[in-house]
Amino acid sequence: MKKGFTLAEVLVALAVVALGISALFTALGQSSRSAEQLRGRTLANWAAADALTALRLANQAPRPGTARQEEIAGRLWWVEYRVRNSGMEALRDVEVRIAPARNVRPIASARGMVRIAQPAAPENQEEAAR
Repeated sequence: MKKGFTLAEVLVALAVVALGISALFTALGQSSRSAEQLRGRTLANWAAADALTALRLANQAPRPGTARQEEIAGRLWWVEYRVRNSGMEALRDVEVRIAPARNVRPIASARGMVRIAQPAAPENQEEAAR
C-alpha cells in the first residue's frame, strides 16, 4: 500500500488555502478602509468643534452662508457656516459643517451659540445724538 496524497487531494488543499488567504486579504483591506474613514470622521468632528470654539473666542459670528477651504490637522476641509438668529440679540445659533471637498455631503458638524460683540453704548444721550 502506498502512503501519500494524490494529485487531486493536493490541488483541493491548495484551492482551500488560496480561498482562505484571499478572504484574509479582503478582510484586511476592508478593515484598513474602515479605519481610514473613521480617522477622517474623527478629524472632521474635531475640526468642526475647533472652528466653533474659534468663533466663540473671537466673539463674532460669520456672515450667513460663509464657506471656505481650511487646513485643519494636515488636511484640507471645506468648512460651511450656517448662522441663525436666536432669541437674544447678542447670541447667534451657528452650525459648522465639515466636508472633504466643496459640494460634497458634510461628514461632521458642530452646533452651538456664539456671543457676538456688541458696540459700546454711549454713556449719555448727547453722544448718542451725535
